[in-house]
Amino acid sequence: MYGCGHDENDIAPAQQGSRERSVARAIAYVEAHFREPLSLARIAAEAHVSKFHFARMFRRNVGLSPMQYVRWRRIVEARRLLHAGHAPTVVAGGLGYFDQSHFTRAFRAATGLTPHQYMVRSAPDGDAASSVPAVPPTNQEHACPPPPTPPSITNA
Repeated sequence: MYGCGHDENDIAPAQQGSRERSVARAIAYVEAHFREPLSLARIAAEAHVSKFHFARMFRRNVGLSPMQYVRWRRIVEARRLLHAGHAPTVVAGGLGYFDQSHFTRAFRAATGLTPHQYMVRSAPDGDAASSVPAVPPTNQEHACPPPPTPPSITNA
């Protein structure tokens, strides 16, 4: 139910398709640019909607805010790079973090481990690879079912 008293099912199919295309454009943009500093305004501009409408629409469709999605995407890539043996300082710089301290705080908040601890545990006999889900986590405040895997990216 939207704040204006309309149910999501009241949306015309054309509007629903437009919303899905906007979210797909935004996800494609994030996938191409998550290594760079990103802002809500820039991602919304790529989706061709206002940042306020975009934030609501994205959360409704993906289950995360746009910036939570960006953070999740960066952590997934960080896990991959750390597992491959890249130094945390290189990973931090390559994923748009201000410095290694910023990266370490974000990584620990998402995984419960520092990047170094993750590297040690993700060694062949470790178990850290499962500490961050492969699909974005859902907003646990709501009793809604988990969102589907982010929409496939097409050239719409």
